[in-house]
Amino acid sequence: MTHEYLIGIDIGTASIRVALLDLDGHVLAIASTPQAMDVPRAGWAEQDARLWWSATASGIRQVLDRAKVPPAEVIAIGADAQMHATIPLDAAGQPIPPRVPIWCDKRAAQLVRAFEGQPFAREASRIAADPPLAAWVGFKMAWFKEHEPALYERTWKFATGAAFVNYMLCGELAMDWSEASGSFLLDATTLAWSDQLAGWLGVSLDKMPPVVESTCVIGKVTRAAATATGLTVGTPVVAGAGDMQCMLLAAGMAEEGTAVDITGTASDFCVFSREPIVEPPTMNLHHAIAGWIPFGIAESGGGALQWFRDQLRGAVEASDPCGIAYDGLDEMAQAVPPGADGLLFLPYLMGERLLGSPVSRAAFVGLTPSSGTGVMARAIMEGVCFELKRTLEIAEGTGTNVRSIFTTGGGARSDLWSQIKADIYERPVQTVVASEGGVVGSALLAAAGVGAIPSVSAGVERWVVRDRTFQPEPARYPRYERMYEVFKQIHDRLQEPFERLALIP
Repeated sequence: MTHEYLIGIDIGTASIRVALLDLDGHVLAIASTPQAMDVPRAGWAEQDARLWWSATASGIRQVLDRAKVPPAEVIAIGADAQMHATIPLDAAGQPIPPRVPIWCDKRAAQLVRAFEGQPFAREASRIAADPPLAAWVGFKMAWFKEHEPALYERTWKFATGAAFVNYMLCGELAMDWSEASGSFLLDATTLAWSDQLAGWLGVSLDKMPPVVESTCVIGKVTRAAATATGLTVGTPVVAGAGDMQCMLLAAGMAEEGTAVDITGTASDFCVFSREPIVEPPTMNLHHAIAGWIPFGIAESGGGALQWFRDQLRGAVEASDPCGIAYDGLDEMAQAVPPGADGLLFLPYLMGERLLGSPVSRAAFVGLTPSSGTGVMARAIMEGVCFELKRTLEIAEGTGTNVRSIFTTGGGARSDLWSQIKADIYERPVQTVVASEGGVVGSALLAAAGVGAIPSVSAGVERWVVRDRTFQPEPARYPRYERMYEVFKQIHDRLQEPFERLALIP
């Protein structure tokens, strides 16, 4: 008797994961390959795109072997990736520089500032439904053109992470509408590449792949890819989406009025809306289904807690070979009252995208001799939530009714952090059962793309199981509201000093 299975691929910042799932969304086997981010200079962030493919190929072989599933029973493959990676491919479809700028790379910041001063900047933001930001693919392309013109001319196409992995699987290059919406080159109304935006940025749309729906079957596994992965030649490859959108699907975001807090390396607060929010200026990405996601991001959200843990681990590893675990930080932070003894943390280890400067820096404000490890850990958790609450505040200010909030990502494993979210957002926060995040969302898109499920929304309803609900404690609102107002005030007053610090060689 034969069965039908799916493969989901997630090219994350900290790891590359591949999972084998059945048609009910159950993960039967998963393989993970860790990877590191290289920061060759301030504001830059790179990874080796070649590792993305080699780890994907190895991961597929591993999950097939572990689950003892015949490759012919895999009916579709879907991939997601960290968004806004900008990969220059040569005529053979290979990355020209092995290390490529990823989502949090801000090398194009000066280009963005110059663009903001142009008379067409406001109209450009209206067309793209986004403010100009260094994260966007289009500005990274413009940076390559200005600073590495020979590389730019040699580039056949610019790909994002999922588009590149898909190309290696099936030999066809396409970019789904979620990734394309993060380029500042897509017309948000027509969902087609914009000649006007490309002209203002000074880049060529001939170097961009075609835009397709996230559930589009773009090709089939080639013989070369079958040899590398163990898959069957001809297995359908679905376009997939950005990792954020796939995590949102795995968290249950398939209808308007829902919001999701994703606490991964970066932390995002996302709202599902029929249309993008353009005023006040807000970041917007197209969902993997029809609709838009206005969102805010702390580019060092969960990453800030990881940084803190790693610093502690380095300090104690000589005497404690086990180091510091997240559970230990949770336990210490749990003993600290809400408000972290008046300590605030600004989570800008990687700068800011929208509401502050790309050269913003992280800061503890309010340290005293009694500010121990637990106080600082709790301040980090609260600071990330204060940063993300600004997006909730903007969305509700435009009339968006956020009825329910879900949380996912590594940070959702912390009951304490989930409770802090409920208290700061002032509404219930719900987790989901055993979510593997991106790999589940990308597999769901694959299933819908080949008709194995009626629709993406139907798959979300069938696959996603709600878990715990964390109820807010109204008694904590007044303290958190006062802390939140001070957080915003400090943020605004530190912008000029951050800019001045960045000018010091």
